[in-house]
Parts: sequence; C-alpha cells; structure tokens
Amino acid sequence: MIKKYFKLFIKVFVVVAILAVAAYYSFNIIMSAFVQEKAEVLVPDLQGKSLTECLEMLSQAKLALIKEGAEFNQDIPEGIVIRQAPPAGMNVKEGKVIKITISQGGEIVYVPDLKGQTIRAATISLRSLGLVLGELTKKSSIKYEEGIVLGQDPAPNSTIEKDSSVNLLVSNGAPVDGTVLMPEWIGNLAEEAKKWAIEENYAVEVISEKTSLANPGYVFKQKPEADERIKPETKIVFYVANEESALAVEEKTFEYIVPDGKESKRVRLVLSDENGEKDIFNSVRESKTTISIPVKFNGKAKIKIFINNISIEEKELN
Repeated sequence: MIKKYFKLFIKVFVVVAILAVAAYYSFNIIMSAFVQEKAEVLVPDLQGKSLTECLEMLSQAKLALIKEGAEFNQDIPEGIVIRQAPPAGMNVKEGKVIKITISQGGEIVYVPDLKGQTIRAATISLRSLGLVLGELTKKSSIKYEEGIVLGQDPAPNSTIEKDSSVNLLVSNGAPVDGTVLMPEWIGNLAEEAKKWAIEENYAVEVISEKTSLANPGYVFKQKPEADERIKPETKIVFYVANEESALAVEEKTFEYIVPDGKESKRVRLVLSDENGEKDIFNSVRESKTTISIPVKFNGKAKIKIFINNISIEEKELN
C-alpha cells in the first residue's frame, strides 16, 4: 500500500516539476520577446535646446520627456535646457523617460533709489540685492556735498538681472573753475528766489499757478533745475503756488503683515503719490511679522509692496 502511494507521489512530483520548468521557460520566452520588442535608441543632445525642440527630437527617437526642475542662470536664456539625464549619446530602450532641467534666465531684481546716499551706503544697498557698483561719473553740485549720489543708470524701480552693474553720477562738490550752477529754490518763498535772481542780474519770470505741491507764495518748480549750469544770459523761471493752492499732506499709519512661509523675506514698501515715488521700508522680516509705519503723502497715494524684490500687490492709501 505504501509502495503504491510512493509511486503516485513520484508521478505527481514529476508532473509538477515538468509544469514548473515549462512555466519558467515560457515566462522567460514571453519576457524576452517583450523586452526585445523595444529597440535600443541613442539619447539625443538636448542641452541648449528649447522645450519645443526637445519634444520634437525625443518624439522622433520614441523617448519620453519630463521637466525635473528649473534654475536661475545668467548665461542661459529662459526656457533653454541646462542639463539632462540620461546624458546625450547613451543607448536606452524606446520609451525611456529623459529628465531635463531648464533655465529661468537671470534672476530679476528691482533697482533701489540711491539718490542722496553716500557711495558707501549705495554700494551696501546694491550688494544686499545682488547688484554691483558700476562706473562712477562725477559732476559739480552746490545742492549735494562731495561724494553724494546725484543720479543713476538704470533708473530707480526699473528691473535688471541679478549681478548687473548700476552706474552712479556722484557729486564732486561746488565747481572751482568759475562755473555757476543754479541753486535749489523749490520749497522756498518766491520773494526770496526772485530777490536772489535780481541781485545776480539774471532775467527772471514768476508764474503763479494752482497746485497741491506747495502752499501759497512758495516755489514748486523752477527752470533751470538745481545744479544746471547758468550763464549771464540765462532766463530764470519760478513757478509759484497761488492763493488757491495748498500743500495737501495727509498722514496715516500703514500696516502690513509679512506672508506666511518657512524663511524670512525681504520686504520693500514704496510710497507713490503726487510727489513721485520713494522707499519707506526696505528690510528683512520673518513671516507673519506686522510692519507698522506712519506715512505722509500728497494727493492720491498707494503703497507698492515687493517681497524678495518681486512686486506682489499695491494698496491704496486714500
């Protein structure tokens, strides 16, 4: 009886072994056939190409594409491939996914207003934003003492790439060669300005206009402008606020809560009113910090808000 069951067991074992071997070889044959269906292709060189070019090249090679990331790069235009994986020239199976990293171009920052700052202060301001001090051009000035910034190129609040240079026009102090420069009379009484022009033997004209830039009797504009060269034949014009004018200055407290986030942020607040634009705050603050600033403004006004040198919103003050 035992001998009978043993023979049966041997038969079953042999059958199972045969089926297992058959299944193994069948699986290998199927998988081998499946793998062999995909031909090997050469990975094309995508570096320096646009996304559209990459899609066309990979489509022809029967390969797939995925954008793995993007980085700022001063030397490579926006939207162009910086690197790829697998690298160009490698043999891969059809259908392989090629990962690429593309350029975001140079990082863009806003140029700060440097007028009235010393060269050292201007240099520090530029460095804090990733900008570089460029050429220094000197010009005589009676309005600003020697070493003070008179102007700049690019202009304040314009956008340039990080690591770019900003050229400065700097005061060289009062001229010593006999050149006469126009004094600054804006904000002064018109009678004093007119008296100076007459005493210096210049032709002078006073134009009275309604304005919100000055109180009655005060100069709010002049020609030539301050620090422009004037000659004996130069005609000087003063624009004076008339009796209907008023320096409409309002004061409010502006509050801003720094957006939530893991890292601290550089917050820049720019006041824009009838007198132009000026920075009222520029510093690094932690997220959710409340910034509270008293603001004096003239006429219709708004606050422009920049986070990490990117304009995110504007808020009206009126």
